[in-house]
Amino acid sequence: MEKNIVTINKKIASNTKNVEVLGDIIVPDIKPDIVNIVNANGMPFIYKEEVNSGRIRIDGNIDTYIVYLADNGENRSIQTTLSFSESIENSEILESSLVKENLTLENIEAKVLNERKISIKAVVKIKSEIYEKSEIEINSDYENLENVEKLKETINIKSIVNSNKVKTSIKEDVAVDNSFEVSEILKTSIKVSNIENKISFNKVLAKADANVKIIFLAEDGRIGIADSKIPIMSFIDMDKITDKNICSVDYSIRNMLFKVNSKEMHSINCQIEFEVNCISYENKEIEIVQDMYGLKSNVNFTKKDIDVETSTDEIMEKINVNESFQVEDILNVLDVESYPRVVNTTKSGNFYNHECELNLNIYYEADNRNGLNVKKVSIPFMIKNEIEDDLEFKINQNQFSVSNENVNCDIDVFYKKNNNNLKKITIIENVTNDELEEENEYKMCIYFVRPGDTIWKIAKNFRVCMNDIISVNSIENPEKINVGDRLYIMK
Repeated sequence: MEKNIVTINKKIASNTKNVEVLGDIIVPDIKPDIVNIVNANGMPFIYKEEVNSGRIRIDGNIDTYIVYLADNGENRSIQTTLSFSESIENSEILESSLVKENLTLENIEAKVLNERKISIKAVVKIKSEIYEKSEIEINSDYENLENVEKLKETINIKSIVNSNKVKTSIKEDVAVDNSFEVSEILKTSIKVSNIENKISFNKVLAKADANVKIIFLAEDGRIGIADSKIPIMSFIDMDKITDKNICSVDYSIRNMLFKVNSKEMHSINCQIEFEVNCISYENKEIEIVQDMYGLKSNVNFTKKDIDVETSTDEIMEKINVNESFQVEDILNVLDVESYPRVVNTTKSGNFYNHECELNLNIYYEADNRNGLNVKKVSIPFMIKNEIEDDLEFKINQNQFSVSNENVNCDIDVFYKKNNNNLKKITIIENVTNDELEEENEYKMCIYFVRPGDTIWKIAKNFRVCMNDIISVNSIENPEKINVGDRLYIMK
């Protein structure tokens, strides 16, 4: 009996939770008193993850900037770090479990307590998926069984070869235009793009770009932008990997620090630590027996359904969001944060209708007030597809233009069309074969196809060969039979 061993990442659990993070900050003595808050923004990240049997502890920070109007009429900024911890408990979690997290800063608010103290409340959405590496034995043939019909399917499965994760960091001085003398940082953002890898024997070279954007306040009150594309490179040891394998690489921020350099340097120092998680696969073409029955015997077995990842590429569909809205006194757009999300899902036949919204935080300069301003906008859109769960979104294009007080946005939102790279397969186990008494009487009957019928189901019901039905009835395409078709069944 031929056996195949494939290794998969079996999903143990998924968890989505909003965590409220609270904190206070005292204005340093060197800064003026507060009149009111202009803007609060931040970037969440996980700096430590501890996996134990039955429990995962996540420790994270929100790197936060509070922009306020001072009593001297100036806009000033205070940087602080908010810390949070969260635990995920599940009896199936092992110390070897793999955790994938996605953090979203849902909301952040700052409130003046007195002229020297600010309270901050932030909400972070933590979406986590927990996997365990599992070996699956697949019996692809049963040659010892006589007079048994087998329903077979050949699929390409991505079987895990190995996985590993390393930490890497970048340290770069992001240049600022010489016409600016940087006073304070108002906002930072980091996006990883151009992810690629190169495989050699037992090693992976992972490369990507960190797109860093910094909005800052100059000594003369002007607002400036400094941005840079910083290369990230790391070598990952991967036992048993060869250049015939394929790799999946993900980047997560684990720590960050931004610091204004001396005026003579006209730059901002950027230090970011990343965790690089790499999983290598090999493609295995496997013939799987999905079902069977005996022509002259009772074949008994148990079935187990599992989800495997196939070598089929994910199909991403694009929704273009093109909208105009008014922003009072806007001069120019400095930065935009985009957060697509599903608001409601309803079923319609074999598909799901997703009511979605694209939430935008638009950071801009105004012509009648100094400093950093923000406008929150929500744009509704609809998606119809085969996936019931929360959709995975990616934004590949952000274009914004200003005409008078109208902001025109052109955004491409990509989402996964279906789970076609995940396939549910049936594994047959515990097969036994009980002989039946022979029936010598020759039989023939006429059968009319019913809804839900397939050639396989009909043949199994009558204990005849599927190919005999196809041959006797001259069926050209066994995948297409119509309700009401008349079939001759010979037994």
